[in-house]
Amino acid sequence: MSVESVRIPGLSAAGTDLAPAFRHAYGEAPEQFVEVYGDPAAASATVIFVHGGYFRPRTDLSHARPLARALAESGVLVASVEYRRLGGQPLLLDDVTAAIESVCAELPRWGVSERARENLVVSGHSAGGCLVLAWASHLPAEGPRIRLRPLAPVTDLLREVEGNLGDGAVLDYMGVRPEVDMEAYLRHDPRSRAALIPARVDVHSIHGDADATVDVEFSRVFPAALTELPGANHADVIDPDSPFFPQVKSLLLG
Repeated sequence: MSVESVRIPGLSAAGTDLAPAFRHAYGEAPEQFVEVYGDPAAASATVIFVHGGYFRPRTDLSHARPLARALAESGVLVASVEYRRLGGQPLLLDDVTAAIESVCAELPRWGVSERARENLVVSGHSAGGCLVLAWASHLPAEGPRIRLRPLAPVTDLLREVEGNLGDGAVLDYMGVRPEVDMEAYLRHDPRSRAALIPARVDVHSIHGDADATVDVEFSRVFPAALTELPGANHADVIDPDSPFFPQVKSLLLG
């Protein structure tokens, strides 16, 4: 078992006792909720975070709780998104879209200042990075500025399927090969939709060059700014105990 695969369960265990300030349901399904960390009234910014797990149903948001708590301790409000992990596409992208819309609508009612609402960061790790990139590609041209910060994102579903990466995780999620239903891929695939991300979205990926789960080459060829972290692996970018975390936090919040 790789170091990376061990770290995610370890983060999940660490997150067991990290209770959020509150939960917010954005849909009727049990998995359609966000966990909110931080003080809404004192927040300097809003971070909406989408966890990864290579689209596999077994991985929930618990492993993202240490990250959410650490970011909230920096004075921001963090909304960590859970989503329906059974049923395949398009449930995940639909849920992420609904969750982000719901959180943004609720921020004034939660007492978040206008300044913190306008200082909006949307981030996601691994498959979560794929989902937030796909979400951004469906946004209209007009609207507020958003800082999009994918962490070690899956950016090319077609190459993932072709290479059977993640033990076929993308094909399992999509439920069909691209040659059979290209339309489904063209709705979800960040690389195919990159040019559709509006200019008001500032995309800057963060990826370790020692990532053995999602190769940094995917981020290198994606048409957006990239900060490579020399020596960082797939879990380092979300682990508050990682030596790389201060730089990740600075890139997320700076």
